[in-house]
Amino acid sequence: MSIEDEFERLHRSIDGLEGQAFRKISREFAKSLEDLRNIVRDKYDQYAEDGSLTQSVMAKYNRREKLDKELREAARDVHVKVSKLTREELRQTYRKSFNGTRDIISSEAGRTIQGKVKREVVQEALQNPVSGLKLNDRLRRRRQDIVTEIQETVGQGIYRGESYSSMSNRLKETLDGNNKKARRIVRTETHRVQEQAKKHSLDHAHNQGVKMRKWWMTSDDEKVRAGHEHMGDKYSKENAIPYEENFVNDETGGEGPAPGLLGVAEDDINCRCRKMIIVVDTS
Repeated sequence: MSIEDEFERLHRSIDGLEGQAFRKISREFAKSLEDLRNIVRDKYDQYAEDGSLTQSVMAKYNRREKLDKELREAARDVHVKVSKLTREELRQTYRKSFNGTRDIISSEAGRTIQGKVKREVVQEALQNPVSGLKLNDRLRRRRQDIVTEIQETVGQGIYRGESYSSMSNRLKETLDGNNKKARRIVRTETHRVQEQAKKHSLDHAHNQGVKMRKWWMTSDDEKVRAGHEHMGDKYSKENAIPYEENFVNDETGGEGPAPGLLGVAEDDINCRCRKMIIVVDTS
């Protein structure tokens, strides 16, 4: 099996971790939707007039403030659970990418490459910024967005005098949208952490005397952004560069050691390209 095939097998394994995380996150948003519906249904059961909640009724006795507090707590609860799932998936991704890369290069070089996953390095890798925002920053921003969007959805329903059914449907739309945004974060961060772990593992091989070259592999489908088709041509297998050099995207100004690590949002967010390796000397 070629080194490209070995890396592709490793990438598919990591894609499996990402898929598991997607399914778990979707289940958490489904549970949250039911919790939110129950909160809203309870208010309709208590205070609805002719099938709808009105601003005047909800303004009495701090009912609206109490509702907003319940919504805020439910929104924060799903945020905490989704954030925990995201971090755990990224830790698994780092370990699998680091160890898998080490094993592939050891096999290709014909000797054992020393190197092991260190907890503090994993934590640092998780927090390396994507276009200026660390993972914790991105998750914190999502927390506030989720709270605001849920409260606005219910608030608009009350303002319009919607039925429970209408508000329930719009809550589903809001939660579905947040589910997609959470998955986008997982996809972008998984790719970044995967490439970061691969780099750390390859750095060990490089420091132990394995000489390598690297090239840019696109996902080779209709979703590849034009700028990365350019990178695939510029840094094709035939035009592989020394391992220690950076990839440079002349079109965006992005520069870095691997796809997803160029430091420019246009390059890094939702990038699916991969760094491939050629071992040229094992002495």
